[in-house]
Amino acid sequence: MLQTWPKFTVVFFWVLVLCFAGTAGYAQTAKHIVVIDAAHGGDDAGVLGVDGAVEKDVTLAIALALQKELAKGGNVEALLTRNTDRTLSLEERKKIILKTNPALVLSLHANAGFGKTATGFELYYPGFAKAGAANKTAAAQDNRHLNDTVKLARLVQKNLDSLFPRQGRGLREAGVPLAEGLALPVLVVELGFITNADGKKKLTSAKAQAEIAGALAKSIKGFF
Repeated sequence: MLQTWPKFTVVFFWVLVLCFAGTAGYAQTAKHIVVIDAAHGGDDAGVLGVDGAVEKDVTLAIALALQKELAKGGNVEALLTRNTDRTLSLEERKKIILKTNPALVLSLHANAGFGKTATGFELYYPGFAKAGAANKTAAAQDNRHLNDTVKLARLVQKNLDSLFPRQGRGLREAGVPLAEGLALPVLVVELGFITNADGKKKLTSAKAQAEIAGALAKSIKGFF
């Protein structure tokens, strides 16, 4: 037995090496799934902007560009709630998200209101004030999702700020219908005002859409 022990040790060592190598290889190939929600669509045009621009077209164009940007490299795979101009209810969007079980959801919108001179982007996240102390596990999960959402929001804010200096209108807590019933980070990005001539020009330009998609992709990759 004493003579065979060294051989056994060597064999056992290489078994462990192969096991760890396999685990590392899986970690390198595993992808983080994210859902990109292009708001509105089909019969729901969303905000009507300058010169006939509509929100549903802007959100879809940027969602598609973002999906392509994320596919270029890294370990993030983006799935869309819609990739065509089709009507999709809130509940249908939630079913897609639940079926996908993503790490996070980014919902894209275009803004309106505050007069025709309003400009800039806004970020909205759901609060979890209703998570009661009676269910400490649920409250802890909600806090983790809130922290993750704020982390993503700050990355998005930073990268959009670099693209559109002094155009950020802040990170705001608000009711987010899409997030209700979902136990994961959900961030709403109001990309700009299509009711403003400059905002509409930016949001409907293929070049600007690609730049926005790049900034959002950088934020999502940075999150992981």
